[in-house]
Amino acid sequence: MWKLLTALVPLTLLLWGLSGYPLALLGAVLGGFACLALLVLGQVLGALARSVRVSQLTIGVGSELKTWNGEGRRVVLRSIPLLFTVILTSVKSPARPRLWGTALTAVLLTAAAVAAAWFAASSPLARGFAVAGTAVLVNALVPRRGAGLTSMGWFLFALPRLSGRPLAELEATPAVNRAVTALESGDLDEAERIADELVAAHPDLLVAIGSKTGVLTLRGKHAEALKLVSSLVGRPDLNQRDMAFLMAEMASTTANAVEAGMLPAEVGLGAAQRALDGAIQLGFPSYRCSGVVAQLSLITGDVETALRMARQAAEVSESSLSRADALASVARAHMAAGDNAAAREALAEAERLAGWSPRVAETSARLNIA
Repeated sequence: MWKLLTALVPLTLLLWGLSGYPLALLGAVLGGFACLALLVLGQVLGALARSVRVSQLTIGVGSELKTWNGEGRRVVLRSIPLLFTVILTSVKSPARPRLWGTALTAVLLTAAAVAAAWFAASSPLARGFAVAGTAVLVNALVPRRGAGLTSMGWFLFALPRLSGRPLAELEATPAVNRAVTALESGDLDEAERIADELVAAHPDLLVAIGSKTGVLTLRGKHAEALKLVSSLVGRPDLNQRDMAFLMAEMASTTANAVEAGMLPAEVGLGAAQRALDGAIQLGFPSYRCSGVVAQLSLITGDVETALRMARQAAEVSESSLSRADALASVARAHMAAGDNAAAREALAEAERLAGWSPRVAETSARLNIA
């Protein structure tokens, strides 16, 4: 839909009149970026007011320049500071009204700016701002939820009607996120305790099983993790979004099992690739699969692809733990290419982020031997 709205903005301004058209286009560009930023700012303000954690704020796009890591928070500065993105984390119950209120704050703040621009629409610059801002707001208000995106409209209009297992999944996220925080800090015992409690209380919830899978993976119990994930396949209550996440997890867990020698490569490689393809077909963002692609490429000996995809995985990482894992793949690719100096450089950051991670520690041990 955003493509249609983007095309309608200059057309609308053209139909409005040629007078001041270049200035109106400039206003449209400014209005588009400003309203996208206001949606993010509104989410941050709403989250702070409603005890929703801003777990990551990304400033810009492109390569990562600097990262600030705090307790449960991460700020990432990228090379082209045009857009902002935010990841919110539910840490208190009930989650639904907190998330709804956060989305409402974002929409109201953006709508206020757009309304102000419409009142000043006699000016070409304000007119362009108003038209583009309206397009951004309309696009945000369309309810949609997939593996890669949840719109403000979904939170405002669909979330209040949520029921059954999907609602239970949402309300369990504060406990899930406590487990994730424990994993990020390397406290596997605490993460496992929370995950076990979640599975015992909610054995049918994907988020509970996902928490347990994460603990098993970081314990190096890849066969158990794969068995747990495989048990979910074929469940009739899973929608397309659920299946996309499940297939992505299946691909990652299978790749880990093959890499650790717990599953024969002739069996696991094909299974992982099929799961990966299935996840992407179901709407899982392909860029978030780059870490698994890097792993599979390392196993097959395609060092060039492994290095490229591992670097991409590090750049788009959404946590310090996932970045450390991607950097371990970067180091392994450099080692396979015979460049141990470059491997040590990549691994140094991985060790600062999560030196306790089994995959980082194993890579470090191999590099020290080399």
